Amino acid sequence: MSRRALLLVNRKGASSHANIDQGLKVLESAGIEVSAHFCRRPDRIPELIRSDHGRADMIIIGGGDGTVSMCLGAVLESGLPLGVLPMGNANDLARTLAIPTRVTDACSVIGAGRIQRIDVGEVNARPFVNVASIGLSVDIAQRLTRQQKRRWGVLAYIGNAWEALHTATSFAARIECEGAELDIKSIQIAVGNGRFYGGGMTIADDATIDDRRLDLYAIESQRWWRLAACLPALRWGKQKFVDGVHTLSGERIRIETDKPMPINVDGEVVAETPAEFSVNPAALPVFVPAGAQS
Repeated sequence: MSRRALLLVNRKGASSHANIDQGLKVLESAGIEVSAHFCRRPDRIPELIRSDHGRADMIIIGGGDGTVSMCLGAVLESGLPLGVLPMGNANDLARTLAIPTRVTDACSVIGAGRIQRIDVGEVNARPFVNVASIGLSVDIAQRLTRQQKRRWGVLAYIGNAWEALHTATSFAARIECEGAELDIKSIQIAVGNGRFYGGGMTIADDATIDDRRLDLYAIESQRWWRLAACLPALRWGKQKFVDGVHTLSGERIRIETDKPMPINVDGEVVAETPAEFSVNPAALPVFVPAGAQS
């Protein structure tokens, strides 16, 4: 019996549309009938998911982490498994789940039908898969242009991060997590649900996307050259070993700041403090490769 997939591709955010036709053939050969929509307005994608009225057996999203995050609420409402075609620049969810970046290979993963249930984070009722952060990462996101992302990919994140380090400003924050309280003058606070964010940075060296917890790190205000020295630790998730970086983990986290601060959620600035974070364990079924580690 054939299965039906609702395929939605963000034409605005996807870095490449190469091999989509070949990918459709892979899905069809796996017995999956595809209803495809190529959207110039990605904000319409959640509406298309909700209007499908239960006709699909799965939802496939083609785009970057921001596209997946934008659609996440509608996908969760549907209760259907999610197939990911990593067509963005960072593709951190795909990296976390070991989903290949070639469209045809990602379609093969969906066709094979192996599903893993992953956790979903939430900040102020907004779901996210990778990370929500305050401070430096917001500055980086606001500096990035679509043209830079398309031309330079992950290198655009690195270049803008280097510039942002030199102009980083601090803010006062109170963090509450599992009974612990931390008052800090910080330049960056990140709360991760998955393992990777920001083009391959690691939220914590033991983080997984099904560990039923959120991982937080907060960087104290310090000179830019000391911050630059922290970058290798941030890359590999070794923040807990660095002076001036605080780490916490738990199911619920609250962050208050001295003034309202914007929050970068999976690459898009869409919330602000004060912020209530929580984790919804095993909330989302996702197609993953055989042998994938979360």
